[in-house]
Amino acid sequence: MGLSIACVFNDIEVRRHCLDRSLAAYAGPAPLQYLPIDNTAHAFSSAGAALNHAARLAQHDVVVFVHQDVYLHDIDRLVAAASALDDPRWGVLGASGVTAEGTLAGRLRDRVILIGASADVPVPVDTLDEVLFMARRTDVLEEPLTEDPDLAWHAYAVEYALRMRSSGRLAGAVDTGITHNSLTINLARLDEAHRSIGNRYPGLLPIRTTCGTVTGHAWDWRDLPILRQHGWRRSWLRKSRLAARVRSTLDVPVVLADIAHEVDLLEFCARNPLHLINLDAAGTFSAIAGQEVVLERRGRSVAMSSVAGHHELERALDKLSRDDHVLVTGLAIDDLDWLLPRIRSGEWLAGVQWDEAWLLGGSQASTPPQAWRRPQATPLGAARSR
Repeated sequence: MGLSIACVFNDIEVRRHCLDRSLAAYAGPAPLQYLPIDNTAHAFSSAGAALNHAARLAQHDVVVFVHQDVYLHDIDRLVAAASALDDPRWGVLGASGVTAEGTLAGRLRDRVILIGASADVPVPVDTLDEVLFMARRTDVLEEPLTEDPDLAWHAYAVEYALRMRSSGRLAGAVDTGITHNSLTINLARLDEAHRSIGNRYPGLLPIRTTCGTVTGHAWDWRDLPILRQHGWRRSWLRKSRLAARVRSTLDVPVVLADIAHEVDLLEFCARNPLHLINLDAAGTFSAIAGQEVVLERRGRSVAMSSVAGHHELERALDKLSRDDHVLVTGLAIDDLDWLLPRIRSGEWLAGVQWDEAWLLGGSQASTPPQAWRRPQATPLGAARSR
């Protein structure tokens, strides 16, 4: 099966470093057509308009729409995932989607963490994320992506998935083995996009997306200013309990921080990179994308790898020196005892994110970012990081 891979880009250096590099590294048998659509001069008013243009240029049966900051670790895996579109029940497939139960399906690396439940074969979902999704070329030509201004840069894959479902077809998430090396978060006009989605598909409300749930309600009691200001405290108390367990097990300082969004606070560089090791307990992502690849974040290097279990993680840590910057993510809080022989206070710092822990080793463990001194990052009963 051949693929036409389409990307609308506004930063050619990001595209070259991520998507282009992964395509250039491919030496497999699948026929590929690459369709980078230049929007640096704002020639297109929406992602849908640019990607529909790419679909009209496509030469293969399946068109893959992908962001410029995505690295494709295994294109043969992507081809295998796309082959599910041979089944006419599927209208659209993607790398990440939200199920009717509200769970995230499709395993991928988002910045420096692994997210989503593994889906070796497509799993039905309510909606798909725009990071990577694919459809038959004939379907896109007959039913193009929306070019509505309200959905110009948000939720156009959400809308397409809902449209497929409304026509009796399925939207599905499937593992594609990608890293989304996102540098920014664009939330401008996201509310308008969700409002438009709710107005289009009122019969499908609530609509669960990777950027929140569309309820169709104009106002929610959780929007009260007092709750917006202090709502973090409930999450803080829950995470503080988890942090206490991590601290009692490992005897290292613990912070509460979303490392996927705060990794750029760390001090690393091309000469002394950050060595990222994702512990992938299920082993599904590491089987596809376990080998090390070096990606840059604002000109600073992150050597990314993924391992399937404790022994593989131990071997990966053995290859590093005490002077290296190390970040280990995906640690189960109930399963940290085995790390004790390797962890000493002063050399490591732990973090709690969701129901997982991460570990930071190197100089940053003793001199963490100033932002981690804020109240939201300091667990109950712990002294603020120095």
